[in-house]
Amino acid sequence: MNRFFAHLPATSEREKGIIARGVKEYFCVPDGANARDWSRLQNWLNQHPGLPVIAVSAFETGFDWLPIKVQKKDLIPTPSLIWVIPEEFEILEKQEEFRSIEAIETFDFIETESKEQYQQNLLQLRHHLLRGDLYETNYCMQLQANMDCLQPYQHWLKLYENHPAPHAAYFQWNQFHLMCLSPERFILKKDNRLISQPIKGTIARQNDPEENQKAIENLINSKKERSENTMIVDLVRNDMSKIALPKSVHVSELCGIHSFSTLHHLISTVECEIASSTSIESIFQSLFPMGSMTGVPKKSAVSITHALEKHSRGWYSGTCGWIQPNGDFDFNVIIRSIIYDDQEKKGKIGIGSAITLQSNFQSEWEECWLKAQSLLAKNKKNVIA
Repeated sequence: MNRFFAHLPATSEREKGIIARGVKEYFCVPDGANARDWSRLQNWLNQHPGLPVIAVSAFETGFDWLPIKVQKKDLIPTPSLIWVIPEEFEILEKQEEFRSIEAIETFDFIETESKEQYQQNLLQLRHHLLRGDLYETNYCMQLQANMDCLQPYQHWLKLYENHPAPHAAYFQWNQFHLMCLSPERFILKKDNRLISQPIKGTIARQNDPEENQKAIENLINSKKERSENTMIVDLVRNDMSKIALPKSVHVSELCGIHSFSTLHHLISTVECEIASSTSIESIFQSLFPMGSMTGVPKKSAVSITHALEKHSRGWYSGTCGWIQPNGDFDFNVIIRSIIYDDQEKKGKIGIGSAITLQSNFQSEWEECWLKAQSLLAKNKKNVIA
């Protein structure tokens, strides 16, 4: 019997959440999902209308559309596609109050590539940038740990209590657990409107209020960070135009400052209108993998970066979300996440950053680790007023 449990909390950004358990129906591709599998998934969805679906799709499931061949193995071999109609569910329409639970366990995550190897890979990316093969890419590495997490759901709840995130999610399929504190929305469908909110631009929050305000101003005024964000916005606009109604694609927010427990980010909002007949398969084919985790141009960025990265990303850089009974849906970007295998007692965290010609090796290395801090915190809140 398959084990399934999911909790996607309602937040200030996610208007409706869901708690779900048990399996009524499911669609699963254990490994190597391709374009044909997405077509089969669409047929499966068509056969089960009017029911909630909770889903996780791995980053590489979009490669076949580019097309790019997957050449690496994942540290934790989670299913490529797992979309579930739950046996029991509760739709959450207001933000929940999480009562404090016991202190969480701590685990020692280590790099899977050395700082020297990271620097060499960034030098190779710089070579491609100078040649004009790409203008921006997202290079990622992974941390790993031996971990025997006795209560994965409680572990995620405590992390979420300490570091609330608008697109957080907990998803369990058999021995695999996703503990996600994502601040980023991949795609929201509301009626016939699509909204994507890519993140590019990061700076650490400071304890001192004056220093924190300076950090915000530095981020707002950074030509490098704004350039990274704007290039991805242009990519998302282009991706949306493949399925959007004519002249409906527009940017409603460009490089807005959004603050979280340990970081400030630049987030933009891109919207469009689609025909009511537009399928989920078509939407994902046009937009996935998402621009913020790939680069510009998308195919070159993914191909070059995948060749350099040590492992496939799997669920990291993919998406988790749910489809409401009326067909609206909301999917995140799986970042700031622990992915845990309770049989092998192993966990991983993916971290990465945007790489352009303006990138500094040391700064990018530090930014990667900064993004992991909410998952490595020692049982205390780190929320700055």
